[in-house]
Amino acid sequence: NKKNESNIDLNTLKKKAMKLDCNLKDIASNFVFNDGNFNSDIMVIGEAPGEEEDKLGKPFVGQAGKLLDEMLNYIGLNRRENIYITNIIFWRPPGNRTPNKSEINVCLPITRLHIKLFNPKMLILLGNVASKSLLNTEEGISKLRLKELEYIDEDSALKVPVKALFHPAYLL
Repeated sequence: NKKNESNIDLNTLKKKAMKLDCNLKDIASNFVFNDGNFNSDIMVIGEAPGEEEDKLGKPFVGQAGKLLDEMLNYIGLNRRENIYITNIIFWRPPGNRTPNKSEINVCLPITRLHIKLFNPKMLILLGNVASKSLLNTEEGISKLRLKELEYIDEDSALKVPVKALFHPAYLL
């Protein structure tokens, strides 16, 4: 199991996330927080749940999720063994629209705590919302995906290598 220096565990973090004052809570069907193996080294972070994710309460289970699974399988990775998946936003925006700045800012502190708790050896950020939010940049995914990047948590001195990729939904 992962060593955790903070005094928060995954269930406490989930409860904290569920209490967020996010305008999407009342219109989404389900809270969508995580999937995969928490004891793996790689954390994948996407944007927000879509329709299928909202129905099932799990991230990346729709068409984009199936493509993501295929992409990961191609390089020997999968959710059961060596990948852990979450999103910046925990509730589905209506019509699968892009989350707005307010929604991102409400959820981002929990996502940062989630990264700290998970303590990954590598972060894979899918799409503009995850990449721009966590790397604190205005650069788009087309440029970011070509760079060697690092996620830095100033509070805990956590530094993690990052690979920014196009979101599978964009590839579809």
